[in-house]
Amino acid sequence: MNKVILIGGNHHNGLGLARIFGENGIRPFGIIIGAKNKYFVTKSRYWEKTWIINNEKEAISFLIDSFSGEQEKPVLIPWSDSAAAEIDNNLNLLKPYFIVPSLGGEQGAIVRMMDKQKQIEFIDKYGLPMAKSWTISLPYIGNGDEFVYPCICKPVSSYEGLKSDIKKCSSPQDLLIYLTKIFEKGYKRILVQEYITFDREIEFVGSCDNNPGYIISHNVRNWPIVGGTNSYLQVVDDERIAIVCKNLLKALQNEDYFGMFDIELFQIGDRVLVNEINWRNTGNSFFSLGTKVYYAVTWYLNAIGVDTSTMKHYTDDTSQYAMNESTDLRHVIFGCLNFMQWYKDLRKTQSFALWYRKDLKPTLYQYMYLFKELVLHRHKG
Repeated sequence: MNKVILIGGNHHNGLGLARIFGENGIRPFGIIIGAKNKYFVTKSRYWEKTWIINNEKEAISFLIDSFSGEQEKPVLIPWSDSAAAEIDNNLNLLKPYFIVPSLGGEQGAIVRMMDKQKQIEFIDKYGLPMAKSWTISLPYIGNGDEFVYPCICKPVSSYEGLKSDIKKCSSPQDLLIYLTKIFEKGYKRILVQEYITFDREIEFVGSCDNNPGYIISHNVRNWPIVGGTNSYLQVVDDERIAIVCKNLLKALQNEDYFGMFDIELFQIGDRVLVNEINWRNTGNSFFSLGTKVYYAVTWYLNAIGVDTSTMKHYTDDTSQYAMNESTDLRHVIFGCLNFMQWYKDLRKTQSFALWYRKDLKPTLYQYMYLFKELVLHRHKG
């Protein structure tokens, strides 16, 4: 059977993927990029073998040197933007030897779609709902009156800036000050987007091919509370949201996208708006462990021509919860949530980013690291 090679950083995303494949009787190979010291991802019992590689460029060379002679093409699954981009930028080199995610089979097409302006054009092309958005060149010479306030400003691509440079601006004056500072930091352009006060933040994650699998959930909690990522999620069963998600999936299929996706949406009353498309496996991959929607495995099996009709392709079971305990616990530690409420939520959760009874070595390894980081560091402070 074709080997599966998972590629990304020392992150729970990779751990979730390894467990998902292992639970389905497939031992994956892992390439861990640029891990500094605490290689907790490599501790999983489900790996066939792992390697620590300095950067994504070296990973491409390693793949060619180590796996190009396989009788059956190995399947590549990246779990980080940088790994997905490097694979896509080397698509023509890799395709003769590997089964690789791609957009229309064209080298560099996924990287172009990581540009948020291109995403805006894509979403508009298919008539999907989105917040008002503008991409502006820097230095900016206007007065800011053409934008909607409040607005959120962010790098146009993950390659052009940092999440820490994302900022909410409440007035033209705020925006002009921000744009001056961001230009001084070296930015050439920035995305300005209508700031949405939403009722729910939705995560639509899964695989795209001719027989996709997916999970639709909403963020019960994020960490950090403002501007953070999901730490506690629940499966959603809402027809309005499902319609938008299915239309998004049809659009991806129509563009001949072949790979994993992680799409963020906002629900405001009866409206559902698309926020951002990530062209790689999600950080919430561990949600598959509880829901049994093993969409990464489904994609792999579809890619190598194995029938997946008996596999579970989606769920509408709203009793399913997922928790990244390493970040969600911070709500308690920093006084944002009562411990008993958090413990009740913990008890009804089926999927965890770190905890997995059948694979405790990486769990305990990372728990010890988090204990030192959260408790001892806070005590010293």
